[in-house]
Amino acid sequence: MNGVTPDPSDPIRDGDALSRLKLAQALQRATYAIAWERAWPNLARLLTVVGLFLVVSWAGLWLALPSIARAIGLVVFAGVAIVTLFPLSRFRWPSREEALARLDRGSGIRHRPATTLTDTLSSQDPVAQALWRAQRERTLASIKRIRAGLPKPRLALHDPWALRALVMVMLVA
Repeated sequence: MNGVTPDPSDPIRDGDALSRLKLAQALQRATYAIAWERAWPNLARLLTVVGLFLVVSWAGLWLALPSIARAIGLVVFAGVAIVTLFPLSRFRWPSREEALARLDRGSGIRHRPATTLTDTLSSQDPVAQALWRAQRERTLASIKRIRAGLPKPRLALHDPWALRALVMVMLVA
């Protein structure tokens, strides 16, 4: 495989092209799942701060405070919101290798099927080429089971006291 994503509008002519298309789609889903797992905890923190600001505003606390306390409160909320955005500045989009590794883990198939399909053979030995083709056909037959899986952002690790839930309850109340 040369790593080129096939055009979905082209008619599928053979099983290998269909398998490449399925692999490309699974790679895209795995990339999006990894990106979501990396970005969501930081976005959840920001949304928690925004939700807390809305709770304070809807409760009418700003009207009960003197103007200097309101200004300090707004600066504190803005500062906390900016601080929660700093980790997003280090966000990096998942690489193709990370997406392949996720597909390999999520498939439940031994011997790294997604990575195997992207490997190339450099030997000119006819026996090695025959073995390569047989192994590739076996891997292509199992590609139907390749799954990216659902994103698992593990918010409990980032918010062990579940403050996000407390803010949600206050927003609803």
